[in-house]
Amino acid sequence: MAAGVVLVTGASGFVGRELVSQLHAAGYRVVATTRNPDSLDGVEAVRLPSPAESVEAFQRILENVDHVVHLAAIAHTQLAGATDVYHAVNCVLAAKLAEAAHRTITGKFVFVSSIRAQSGSVHDGVAVETDPPQPTDDYGRAKLAAEIEIAGIMTGGNYTILRPVLVYGPGVKGNMAALVKLAALPVPLPMESLDGQRSLLDRAALCTAIMHSLHEASTDRGTFIVADKTPMTVPQILAAIRRGLAREPGLFSCPAWLLGLAARMTGQGDRWRTLNGDLIASSALLQSTGWSAVENSALRIEELSRR
Repeated sequence: MAAGVVLVTGASGFVGRELVSQLHAAGYRVVATTRNPDSLDGVEAVRLPSPAESVEAFQRILENVDHVVHLAAIAHTQLAGATDVYHAVNCVLAAKLAEAAHRTITGKFVFVSSIRAQSGSVHDGVAVETDPPQPTDDYGRAKLAAEIEIAGIMTGGNYTILRPVLVYGPGVKGNMAALVKLAALPVPLPMESLDGQRSLLDRAALCTAIMHSLHEASTDRGTFIVADKTPMTVPQILAAIRRGLAREPGLFSCPAWLLGLAARMTGQGDRWRTLNGDLIASSALLQSTGWSAVENSALRIEELSRR
């Protein structure tokens, strides 16, 4: 017997593809909103209304749906008026979908936000949910605004907000993709002295957190950081990838200031600050509801790199 019908926005994306697979394996029927329906074989696809459309338009796509998982977002844009774009797509659209869900569905609304709604790309100490939110960019501010809207709309309703840290897995993009490409180079790398620690998150584990939130009552009306248990440094990440590729780590020390200077000279200053700064986040609160975090990110990255 099917576990219910779940509408997943962003179903063809990096996280969405894995989530659809896990939902199917658990017996759910999936309705996907995606700009590329052909990328999801055997999944019913519908058009996601734009932020400018009415709440009623969103309600129509929720007919006969039990639960909603909202993954769709814009993380990086070079468009003019980026602030407005982030707010429209990452906040207004999310709020209208939440309003439609509040009126229509009987199950759970899971909003996948971001650790960037809580902090910048670097953070002193260990980030926990009780820290005052201090986003530092338009993306994070739009995500936080969406969280506030959802909590206000669904007062007494059934929702969960998740704040994942940097996600890794096959086909990853962004900063993790840059590290994968770097590790694949057939040369020694001058990264051994970098000591910034960052919490990471296995894509499959994020999807189990979403699945957990769909049926676990103790996550209702809660906001939770999602992260593996053990933070890693850049050298540890590179070494894990290379072990998975059956290679020696091949790392040597170079002054961090020199690497930072090289990054700035090549236009990679922001990426450098993100990769070499600290951002340690605790998922203990979500674990206390029964979700199991990955114990050792290094072993998991090594395993995935073998595939």
